[in-house]
Amino acid sequence: MAKSGNKQPGIYREADNSPISQAEALREWATVAFDELVRTAHTYDAFVTYKELALLVQEKSGIRTRVLITNWIGKLLEEVAILARDRAEPPLTSLCVYQDGTIGEPYARAPKSVADNPGEDIEIYAAGHRLLCYQKYAKDLPSDGGKPNLTPAERARRSRRTAPNPPADITCVNCFVTLPATNTCDDCGWSPAAA
Repeated sequence: MAKSGNKQPGIYREADNSPISQAEALREWATVAFDELVRTAHTYDAFVTYKELALLVQEKSGIRTRVLITNWIGKLLEEVAILARDRAEPPLTSLCVYQDGTIGEPYARAPKSVADNPGEDIEIYAAGHRLLCYQKYAKDLPSDGGKPNLTPAERARRSRRTAPNPPADITCVNCFVTLPATNTCDDCGWSPAAA
């Protein structure tokens, strides 16, 4: 399909706008993505988002697409997972997360280079796989070998879910106003400690 007018094919070589099949693009992108994920694994607790990886593979390969990322990034990561498995690498795709810092349930079905069970918490599972990547490649691994960490966004989300509820406001029994931080009514001097 040649370029006609201003229309470009869905997937094309940037140099000449020539069309390229998705299968061929995925093969070339997978090599770039594999290398980028290995590079990411060189830094303890590093990760890359799907969007960042999608933009990077297009930039480095010179193969662009107008197809929505959601329609091809999963296929790309599957290709990378197969490469990792075939090369006896740790599960590099665990280093690629959604914008919100989660790996998502589809990760449980991805080809793996380790034989284990995802268990009930896919985020903890992926964190363990990320640690395997860091233990192989990271130059800044802690002396204790590191630990499986959730992404900062996922840690924050979980801490909000488990944060204790703040104590309820105390109201003065005489004036019916909320007590200040001193727990003594400014109007009448009543305090729950005096009750």
